[in-house]
Amino acid sequence: MTDGILLEQTVLGHAVNDYECFQLFAQDVDHSDFSAPNHRVLAFCIKRMAEMGIKLPDEDSFQLVVAGYPEDDKDYGGAEYVRMLKQGFSAPTDSYSHFIGRLKLNAVKAEIGKKHLEGILKAINNPTATASDVRSALDSAVASLESIDVAGFGLSDSKEMALHYVRELDNRATRPFYTTGLPALDEVLTEGFAPSKITVMAGFTGMAKSTTAATMLHRVAVRGIGTAIFSMEAQREGVWDKLVSSLTQIPLVRLKKEAGNLSVDERGRIDRAVQDLAELPILINDRASMSMADIRHQLLAAQRRGHDPKVIFIDLFGKLEDVDTGGDQAAKIQMKIKMMRVMAQELDVHFVLLVQIGRQGFGRTRSGSIKRPTLIDIKNSNAYAEEPDLVLLLHRNKYYDRDLDDDILEICVAKQRDGESDITRYFEIFPDRSTIMSTHKFPNDF
Repeated sequence: MTDGILLEQTVLGHAVNDYECFQLFAQDVDHSDFSAPNHRVLAFCIKRMAEMGIKLPDEDSFQLVVAGYPEDDKDYGGAEYVRMLKQGFSAPTDSYSHFIGRLKLNAVKAEIGKKHLEGILKAINNPTATASDVRSALDSAVASLESIDVAGFGLSDSKEMALHYVRELDNRATRPFYTTGLPALDEVLTEGFAPSKITVMAGFTGMAKSTTAATMLHRVAVRGIGTAIFSMEAQREGVWDKLVSSLTQIPLVRLKKEAGNLSVDERGRIDRAVQDLAELPILINDRASMSMADIRHQLLAAQRRGHDPKVIFIDLFGKLEDVDTGGDQAAKIQMKIKMMRVMAQELDVHFVLLVQIGRQGFGRTRSGSIKRPTLIDIKNSNAYAEEPDLVLLLHRNKYYDRDLDDDILEICVAKQRDGESDITRYFEIFPDRSTIMSTHKFPNDF
């Protein structure tokens, strides 16, 4: 129920803040689609204002039109509730049609439950009911579903699109670039870790996926952007070890195995690093067993508690309970990533999914050269290649040749929607201190 009320608030909040959302609301939403009585009043008022030619709802307009509400209860929370909605949903959204679709689907479910379920059960439990009686009850429910335009009208004519496009250009002029935390990588990305999008970051074991994720997590958070990591590979103390080691340059082995022998200077550096980290918008969940529903619940709970995570790392995506499980895995993974995209749009976040590369995607070729990973090397590659907006492939030569002096991390942009791909950027990595740095160096075999 709480999630349904939040959805209703989201639809109303954007309608009172944004002209385009206001117009979509007026076209596609009816006050009967809302379950909360005060939300039904608000929805009626918004549609009435659109009919009167009011450009955007305000507190005075609500007081003007609420008297025409056809039912007895006209309490909508007053000016204070309208102000709360305006403040809570002031940021623009690209997912408003999706929110409207979910709202209308909820309304359909409720209508079927109230009006038709009793009739269907009565027909099923009646020993004298014929197949025709049961079919009639079911047909009535289906007709109710089909009578409501759940998806809304989704086609835009040229005039609408012209207005929308000009406005979108204006929005882009002020829209910030959503950094990955690695400037050299940002240079070749069109949008970075933009909200409502998905990145797959893949590599074989030992290619520093978790270290790269921790580095990005920290550097994004330093810019004031909320971050979260669901770590099914390491406990939360292990994630913190990486962050502290990177900030203090104290080797991980010292933090893990020699904590009792740390010097006064080292303890001082650790204390300062911990104080700095304590001020950053970072959330960590280290449950070893998670489902997609669990992740959604945790993020919604975080938002209700005042957190605002925008970039979410999942380490590893294949370890989610409902992802890599029997049957046609490729089809199942593709479906789950589609569900992840819907969740990203619903919560207005960016998901970074850490993914394991299959064993055919690493090692040396017969000629002795070191093989770089490609998209097809990812386990169930079709599923992972089609749905994400960005695919990053990680590689380190030093994993195969321990005698190399330099440890160069290669990050290849294997796929980028609306941008150039097959571009590689190089970083020097110091795994013992979980540190990734920009570099002018190249891999030894280049």
